[in-house]
Amino acid sequence: MAYHPFPQTRWTVVLNAKAGVIDESHAALEQLALAYWQPIYSYLRGKGRSHEEGQDATQGFFAYMLGQDFLHNIQPEGGRFRNFLLVALRRWMKDERNRAINVKRESETAWQPWHESEVDLEAAQRAAASPEEAFDRAWAESLVTRSMQCLLERWESRAELFAALRLTVESPGNVEKYAAIAARLGMTEGAVGKAAHDLRRQFAEQIRQEVRDTVARDEDVEGELRYLVQLMRR
Repeated sequence: MAYHPFPQTRWTVVLNAKAGVIDESHAALEQLALAYWQPIYSYLRGKGRSHEEGQDATQGFFAYMLGQDFLHNIQPEGGRFRNFLLVALRRWMKDERNRAINVKRESETAWQPWHESEVDLEAAQRAAASPEEAFDRAWAESLVTRSMQCLLERWESRAELFAALRLTVESPGNVEKYAAIAARLGMTEGAVGKAAHDLRRQFAEQIRQEVRDTVARDEDVEGELRYLVQLMRR
C-alpha cells in the first residue's frame, strides 16, 4: 500500500483517479456530489431555471459527472472542489445544453437529494447578486448544515441540551441565557456554559474537517475557512 504523509481526504482521493484507483475515486466523487448538490441547484436557479428545471439539470449534471470516463479527464481547478464543481458545471451547460434531460433519463442514478430543505436555498438565491454568489452562499450553507448534522448525531444522548445551545453557534446574538437553560434542564449554569463552549469548539473542528475534505492541500484550508466566514457575514 502506498504511503501518504497526510490522511487522504475525499477530494484528494478523487484527484488520484489518474493513478488508477478508479472505484475508490468514483465513490469519493459520489460522496462529494451528494454533499454539495445545493450550490449547483442554486447556481442553476440564478440562471433562470424553474424549481423543476433546476432539479432536472442538477440531476443530469451529476449523472454525467459520476460517469466512470469523467474521472480520467478530471482537472483539480486550483486544488479546491468548490472551484472544480463550478467550472465543470459551466462546461456541461455549454456542451450538453440540448442533452441535459436526456442525460438524466439515460443515466438515472439511485440518489435523490431533494429531501433537503429548499426554503433556505431559495432565500439564499434571492439574496445573491449573481448566480456565482448564489453558488458560493449555498456552498457555505452546505458546509454549516453538514457540520451541524454531524454534531446533532454526536450529541444524540443530550439532544435537548443541543437544541438549546445550537443557537450559540448559529446565531450568537440571539441566544437563551445560560441560567434559563440551566433552570429548564435541571443543570448548573456552569455546566451549561461548559457545554456551550464544547459545542462551539466541536463545530469549529467539524467545519475544518468538512473544508479539508474539499481541498487538495492542508495549506488551502485556512483560505477556504476565511472565505466561508466572509460569506456567512454578508
